[in-house]
Amino acid sequence: MEVDENPPILTTAGLGLQFSLLASATLLVTPVIVAQASGLGDWYINWMVFASLVVVGISTLIQARRIGPLGGGVVLPMFTAAFAIPFCITAVVDGGPATLTTLVIISAVIQLAVSKWLFLLRRIVTPIVGGTVMMILSITLASVVFKLLDDATAAEPVGGSLTAFVTLVIVAALALRRSPVLRLWGPLIGIVGGCITAAIFGIYDVNRIVEAPWIGLPSEWPGIGFEFGVAFWTLLPSYLFLGVIIAIQTNGATIAAQNVSYRGDRAVDFRGIQGALSGTGVSNLLAGFLGTVPNGINPAGSAFMQTVGVASRHIGYAIGLIFIFLAFVPKASGLLSTIPGPVMTGYLVLITGTLFVDGSRTVIQSEPNREKVIVSGMCFWIGAAFQFGLFNVPDLNPVLNGLFKSGITTGGFAAVAMILYLELTNPRRMRFRSKLDIDSLPELNEFIAKFVNSRRWSDAMRDKLMAVAEETLLTLSPLDLEMTLDEPDEPDEPEEERTLVVIASSEGDVAELEFIGGEGGQNIEDRVRQLQDFEDESIIENELSLQLLQNYASSVRHQQFRGTDIITVNVEQPGD
Repeated sequence: MEVDENPPILTTAGLGLQFSLLASATLLVTPVIVAQASGLGDWYINWMVFASLVVVGISTLIQARRIGPLGGGVVLPMFTAAFAIPFCITAVVDGGPATLTTLVIISAVIQLAVSKWLFLLRRIVTPIVGGTVMMILSITLASVVFKLLDDATAAEPVGGSLTAFVTLVIVAALALRRSPVLRLWGPLIGIVGGCITAAIFGIYDVNRIVEAPWIGLPSEWPGIGFEFGVAFWTLLPSYLFLGVIIAIQTNGATIAAQNVSYRGDRAVDFRGIQGALSGTGVSNLLAGFLGTVPNGINPAGSAFMQTVGVASRHIGYAIGLIFIFLAFVPKASGLLSTIPGPVMTGYLVLITGTLFVDGSRTVIQSEPNREKVIVSGMCFWIGAAFQFGLFNVPDLNPVLNGLFKSGITTGGFAAVAMILYLELTNPRRMRFRSKLDIDSLPELNEFIAKFVNSRRWSDAMRDKLMAVAEETLLTLSPLDLEMTLDEPDEPDEPEEERTLVVIASSEGDVAELEFIGGEGGQNIEDRVRQLQDFEDESIIENELSLQLLQNYASSVRHQQFRGTDIITVNVEQPGD
């Protein structure tokens, strides 16, 4: 069932409840660990649980509904970001709740900026940087896992260790099964099994559940405050990277959700990704003002929709409303927030390992350039060395000392610096600018000739690139006509002239041409797919330029952003 279809109300409610139960226990692990580490007492734990459920519920509704520029328009259940645990703990311990509020809001601003200027940041917010930082995050999160286990075994050596071991065994056994259903329910089943083990050893405190009312609000809240002390400046770079990581994770999760939301294959809707990024940014703004932890998109959402075969946005509405309902039922949220530390340890081992694997896969699968893969490996170990204090850094001021102790900061900055070095030392990109019109073809051909001469390529390659440029312009022209026909005539207002920018670059013997213009109509990738799927002569005749472009180019990619279209064409050297 596609995203725009409406399943029966009982099906909607049942699937929404199923996913909410699946996600609730693991969703609250992050705020509970952070609140417990703060030492502020039960009132702070109760508030963090309440605020996290409210924020996650509201932002899940926004993502599904797509309100103006906000929301991805598909089912994107929100989730507390477990990889942010170390930074959140440091913020509340060293600077208090006000420091956490300030830093989470700043990370949200980063996500909103990436959403607005996604097409400009596509060379900076890259999978290579995101994957590397995700790998380093696994090390940072591992330090929290080890501390939780140390605390648990110090109080109850046998019971704490066995509880963590039982939880880990159950979670791992189910996660390694081929059944998608078992993988989805594995974390929840593992947490339940761990809690039962903890109860057997007497380390599961149920007083908070017994004393909690059925319906009510937290008795206290930390208030809204901002703090710009030493802890803020020390953690600021880490939260800037955290904002980028959440943006990259949102990008990947939205693409996965789009893939399972429709029956047929479709090109990636980057305007939907921008909406999801802005929705995540608003979610974290709300999280910051309410004094809770950062949020991201739950990666289990796409797997759940694929398993049940229903991707209707009404499922997203149900999930969001159930989360909000749970926030006002302290008895239920108390049950979820009393998970013992050893149980959390067993669950977080899975998260830590998954985070490292996902980061590695992001780097390897999305980056064919061997030098950039090497950069990722080097920066991972740079981050690990600083995280574990293997370098003797001189005593500087408190802010710089804190920066050098963070693997995220040192490894992340190293990754950005090395990528920029590779970009600056690669053959220079060439740029062409004119109005988007077929009359600009002679000037564009002159530009192509200069580009080919700068690479010392053959005349055959020049002719092939000129043919690609011509067919791309002819292909773009129907998009312009399509926009004009859809709008009413307004003779009093002059028509805005569309601008074409072409950026030419190369990777070895492969040329890459980026055609950047105003917002167009139907996605060219989808039109290419239609040509491949249908042999109707009328379609081939109407799409002659597109068919020729498909024959000349080794790949054609059409990225549609708000107000801007980017068509990327890769062209290989012609054969002998």
